[in-house]
Amino acid sequence: MRRFCSSVVALALATGGAAAPASAADGSAPVAPADGPAGADIVVTGTAQSRYRIDETAAITGFELDQLELPRIVDVIPEQLILDQKITDLGEALRNTPGIAAGDGFGGTNDDFLIRGFRRNAVFRNGFRRDTIFRENVTNIERIQIVRGPASITYGQVEPGGLVDIVTKRPLAEARYAAEARYGSFDDLLLLVDVSQPLSDSLNLRVVASTQDANSFRDLVTIKRDAIALSADWTVGPGTVLQFGYEYRNEARPLDRGTITVATPTGRQIVNRLIDIPRSRRFGEAFESLESDFHFFEAGLRQRLGDRWSLRVSAAYENSVADDIQARPIAELIFNAGAPISADGFLTGAATPQPVFDDPSDLVFLSRRTDGTQRRKPEVVYLNGVVNGAFETGRLGHRVAIGADYRKREQTRFFITTPATNGIPVAAGGRGPLFNIRAPNYGGLPTSLSIAGRTPLVEDEETLGVFVNDYIDLTDRLSVLGGLRFDTIDSDGSGPLASSSAVSPQLAVNYELGQASLFASYARSFLPNTVVDAETGANVPFDPERARQYEAGGKLELFGGRALATAAIYRIEKTNVVTIVNGLPVLTDGQRSQGVELSLTGQPIEGMNVYAGYAYTDAEIVTGPDAGNRPTNVADHTANLWVSYEWSAGALRGVGIGGGAFYSSDRFGDDANSWRLGDYVLADMSLWYTLPVRIAGRPGGLRLQLAVKNLTDEAYFPASGGDLRVNIGTPRTVFGSISAAF
Repeated sequence: MRRFCSSVVALALATGGAAAPASAADGSAPVAPADGPAGADIVVTGTAQSRYRIDETAAITGFELDQLELPRIVDVIPEQLILDQKITDLGEALRNTPGIAAGDGFGGTNDDFLIRGFRRNAVFRNGFRRDTIFRENVTNIERIQIVRGPASITYGQVEPGGLVDIVTKRPLAEARYAAEARYGSFDDLLLLVDVSQPLSDSLNLRVVASTQDANSFRDLVTIKRDAIALSADWTVGPGTVLQFGYEYRNEARPLDRGTITVATPTGRQIVNRLIDIPRSRRFGEAFESLESDFHFFEAGLRQRLGDRWSLRVSAAYENSVADDIQARPIAELIFNAGAPISADGFLTGAATPQPVFDDPSDLVFLSRRTDGTQRRKPEVVYLNGVVNGAFETGRLGHRVAIGADYRKREQTRFFITTPATNGIPVAAGGRGPLFNIRAPNYGGLPTSLSIAGRTPLVEDEETLGVFVNDYIDLTDRLSVLGGLRFDTIDSDGSGPLASSSAVSPQLAVNYELGQASLFASYARSFLPNTVVDAETGANVPFDPERARQYEAGGKLELFGGRALATAAIYRIEKTNVVTIVNGLPVLTDGQRSQGVELSLTGQPIEGMNVYAGYAYTDAEIVTGPDAGNRPTNVADHTANLWVSYEWSAGALRGVGIGGGAFYSSDRFGDDANSWRLGDYVLADMSLWYTLPVRIAGRPGGLRLQLAVKNLTDEAYFPASGGDLRVNIGTPRTVFGSISAAF
């Protein structure tokens, strides 16, 4: 498949084209001059302004509402912003919206984030909760929808802070072709083609293929990603559309646990702040990796039922195979400089670790082990359907959605561990060398995991949900949204049988004031609750989590509707949260989060685009040993700003420039609040120029772009997974790209 994807990309680049996203991969909009015939010299006016503003709201209600009608906050990151910022991962894209913090992401192999102080439980894809672990590489993304607050009504079991839904590219009504070649720091090469082609008046097809081969600023890291996506829209008859889709991904990247903290007389600190350790140094091994093959099939029916009603039925099937293996740090061991331990990690005499790092000459070693999940094979079947329409009862207008969804997940996997190293040679009955973080001694750990003779862990989960939403226009200005959802879930496998059910309501009121609106809402959420046993890898079920949110806010259209400003205050209370007490998981009353979010998106003037936001998040653990503390990775303050401008006339026609920054205040690295990650600011910039060209007889654009990320080369720690898992931020990187669209 890697050779196939690479061949497709290379062929398309050689012939000058491949497909365009809902607009081209470079975002250009080629047109003929207004005063000349279509065959005259072409003029590229630049990026269509409409590509930055997407008012998608059906995700949270089941039917479309105007942004000023919707009594909730939904942010949308369009494909054009992803292209202009040269974003390659979902985590980068999410920095464009307020109140989202990074999580450690299973050694950087998974999309991981917190919204409104709560960690995500999944990433959604076209409304389906994706199961396979990988980092979204954005090449097949049309837009990213961020729903803030509980969204159980239409999405099912989700965290109360919100969710992220990836909307993939669909075929276009007109033929479009685009290709891109991108090269950046650390030998990061990405090739992309995107072809949308009508096959008849009723059938449209799209193919998106990409391949990426990259190293990293971190030692012993190679990343390989291949993807190909096929989609088709078939208009069977008036008001009837069948949609099909398939996506394949192959991804291989190492698990990188980052750096560690050590105990000091004043509390734990990140060791890089105490010892001169380069950002590139890994405490892992070259054999570490997560490799996955992912298949996702979709089919859907869109049926118009008269003038005011419609039906949407969708089905999907997900199948993947993944293996991961890692050198997991188990404990840090601190010795004084004269301790009887060799540089390659072997004890040469009796040595007792000291409790704290209290001298710059102290030695720090890691006890490690090899472990991982092998042959993780999930199979997931998804079904959902929604009927929506409009009617009146007396003088009241109703917009209604009635839906149901079903998900069945079966998975087998093997979880394997090896003994932790103890500084004694294996030949002498020990378990291998300790790892010297000052002078890395790689090797000394098992490099493979065998499943021979082992019994797989089995998981079987079945969920069913039904819901109804009713948006009632009480007057021309005043509206009420009411909704109710019922969920039931049954899970079985290696752990005890667990069954649960819940009713989740939502109620909201919205009042429009010309170009502004005010809203208030109440919503509840429901989420099954399991914990993975660190030693056996089995899932241990608990009573489901429940949460409720109170929210109020306002929206204001500015600059004649070209920009939208939003403001919201909220409070979320979550119960039945599993907390580890004395090494054992127990249920606690959970977590509370409240805060303020502000955002401004849109085009204040022609050619200019602004994405700006600020969030204050006051999150607190309610009960348990860490009661009163702030949850791990949650920042009190986050802010984002991106401003771009593209000239569409004059001598600078086709030139674009963009720049921005992201700020995160200090965060704690653990729920005990015993050490801090620190605050940081990241500045990015991008410059591009679109040349008018004619390719294969068609008018088009050739775009040259240069992008710099982390312009000031800020050293920072974006997230923590615990005392021995601290992510290290990417230093300054530079990307250059050339793309064509016609």
